[in-house]
Amino acid sequence: MSNIKYEITDIAHEKYPFLHRIRALQDIGSEIKAGDLGGFVECESNLSFETGDDAWIFDNAIAAGEGCVDKGSILRERAIVCGCAYVSCDTEMSGDSRAEDYAYIGGARLSHCARVSDHGKALQSYKTKIAPILTGSCAVYGEVRGDVMLTGSVVVIMDERISNDSLDTLSIDERGRTILRAPSRDELTPHRSKGKQKKPTNRGQER
Repeated sequence: MSNIKYEITDIAHEKYPFLHRIRALQDIGSEIKAGDLGGFVECESNLSFETGDDAWIFDNAIAAGEGCVDKGSILRERAIVCGCAYVSCDTEMSGDSRAEDYAYIGGARLSHCARVSDHGKALQSYKTKIAPILTGSCAVYGEVRGDVMLTGSVVVIMDERISNDSLDTLSIDERGRTILRAPSRDELTPHRSKGKQKKPTNRGQER
């Protein structure tokens, strides 16, 4: 399949001359117009050019090695995908975040210096479709799935699995774990319409 989405230009990266900027050959999503320059890749396999895939690399972000960015995912600022890392399913990476080695990121948000390394995973929940948020200088070597927010210098070690499919956000930082609840969660609402409500029955007899 020919690449009609973008071209790899002759503009080399200042520090890594084997990387080159991309240029859009057509409008992509709502942000990119034909002719706009993007970030850096090593080869076409780093960024999907399938029809209808809005995945893109902005600014000075990089996808290199056997790393792959696809399915609407976006790299911004100085984010890096390298090694054999796979970034998919509308993931957004910004700041100096990094996916390396054999990392798999599906739908998560990474910012600042967050990192997923080794065989680490940051994935959306099967049930709620909510994905983790990784920020600060946190590092994931294990698996984080669902409505989880990692901040600060938290480390998820290899073989450790943190998953949250609840209606509340699980927030983890250096001080420990807390739950972030939406105010609406503490409000009571009628279960049935007034016309269909049944009077409570007496289960016991008055004496």
